[in-house]
Amino acid sequence: VAKHGSRSSSSNCGSADLLESLGCDLNAIGPDNVAELLRRHRFCFLFSSTFHPSMRYLAHTRRELGFPTPFNVLGPLINPVQPDRAVVGVHSQPLGPVMAEALRSLGRRNYAVVCGDENLDEISIAGSTQVWHIDDSGHIDHYTIHPDNFGVPTHPLSAAAGSTLEDNQATLQRLLNNTLKPSDVAIRDFVLVNTGFLLFVSGMARTMKQGAEIARLTLESGKVKDLFDSFARSTREFNTATG
Repeated sequence: VAKHGSRSSSSNCGSADLLESLGCDLNAIGPDNVAELLRRHRFCFLFSSTFHPSMRYLAHTRRELGFPTPFNVLGPLINPVQPDRAVVGVHSQPLGPVMAEALRSLGRRNYAVVCGDENLDEISIAGSTQVWHIDDSGHIDHYTIHPDNFGVPTHPLSAAAGSTLEDNQATLQRLLNNTLKPSDVAIRDFVLVNTGFLLFVSGMARTMKQGAEIARLTLESGKVKDLFDSFARSTREFNTATG
């Protein structure tokens, strides 16, 4: 997984904010480190301000605006790794076919663009999600998926809503340590449907339900925690080596 992201601009807590709070030195990851991190951990975070330095000048304005801008759409199009397969979320259904067509024009194949029916830029656990799936030949197939496809019950979005950095940090640690509270189940299931769909699109699972089951077993086994901890250590080692 090559995640291209940034700090929060239109939410309380961005992916970079959360990873940094748990000991990852994202600023230490440069272009020369990506292949090694993917080989070691099968995961890398590509900080947009490092790989696209001009974006840092927009960060303050985006935070002040506090709502999605065209740059939320631009990010997935400029992932430096250009994965062979990917799932891309958009925050508005009319953007779905537009994003899919843009990705197809860029030569991307086996990509899926998703938008929850609540205009959610992820797969929803509250109901249906629209998918625009670009296949090997470049054909875009539009279809609808539901938590039922993953063998997961529906939950209100409010049960899986993000909160403050501190709360999100504590929730992620409980997920990684497999010490969930009852209130964490909706968030766990949110992780399962989104990870399960990525495994399905990547060809690592034959069905969406199998993808969610692989995700659950991997999470409960402690392998995800081990991977995360080793990734965080590697980023700190890069900083020590260059500092």
